[in-house]
Amino acid sequence: MFFVAWDLEGGHGFLIHTKRWPAEDDHEAHIAIYVDGVPCSAILHRSLAAGGRINDEIPELFAEPEQPWSRWRIRAEIDGAVGEGPFGFIAHKPRGDVKATLDIVLESDLPVADFNQGLSYLSDALSKTGEGKHTSAQNHYEQGGRWHGVLTIGDRRVLTSGLFVRDHSWGERVESNFDSGVFWTASSLHQGRIFCNAIGFPGAAGTVGVGILVDHSGSYVTTRVEGDFTPKPGLLSYDRSVIRYGFDDPVTLTGATKLHVPKYLPGSGARRYDNNAISHVRIGDKTGMGCLEWAAVLEPAQAETLDRLLVEES
Repeated sequence: MFFVAWDLEGGHGFLIHTKRWPAEDDHEAHIAIYVDGVPCSAILHRSLAAGGRINDEIPELFAEPEQPWSRWRIRAEIDGAVGEGPFGFIAHKPRGDVKATLDIVLESDLPVADFNQGLSYLSDALSKTGEGKHTSAQNHYEQGGRWHGVLTIGDRRVLTSGLFVRDHSWGERVESNFDSGVFWTASSLHQGRIFCNAIGFPGAAGTVGVGILVDHSGSYVTTRVEGDFTPKPGLLSYDRSVIRYGFDDPVTLTGATKLHVPKYLPGSGARRYDNNAISHVRIGDKTGMGCLEWAAVLEPAQAETLDRLLVEES
């Protein structure tokens, strides 16, 4: 599960990414809380429990739907590390010496974006490119909306609100072949009344991808998507983004990066990272918040630095 929620103007927000890994008896959680633009974060590893509920396995994190699809309650409390780690990464240490908490509500009146068929298409299409790229079909949905609540780091407490995007995947997940990069661009606009996301694997013959836009009139899907990241895609390397959806009536989303929130994911593939560019986004006159992510792999020396820090701190 993945939650990204931000008050872009205030510089407050949070990112939570959890992954259950039954083969390793591991439930991993990246938790990063931002107040005044400063992060406090931790990466947790906890054993699996019979029920599979997040808060049964990770006592530091409570995440439950109060009304399915429309209202979630999330609480977290960590002893985290303040500031960014090497190369700007968050959750670069298992723990720190500063208490950080969140107690928030997510609300949405949009239907979820169902990516099951889209990811099946991606899996089949990538296997036919001859470029060695692949990903797995899986059960996956996404949603955008509004949030409000309280965030604290140390003795600094803020009551804040903004827009969020979230996703939920289950089943076998293969994403170990992202060497050449892939984009994921979930965005919530128009006070949470529009959600969109384009996922794309750029290649020599163009981009293999899928895009979804959801509003109150319905859900719209296209397999024609493109993404441009300026000056270049990569780690902390782009401040502008343009995402194009090839609907019959084309849609263009533009993004201006507010801050980069990269996280390291070696359990998802050797040297894997996600660079989450938390961004001001726009479609026409509709504005909002987007997580315009570029996923790829680190240089070996960068990965060695992060690996060594995680081992030393564990």
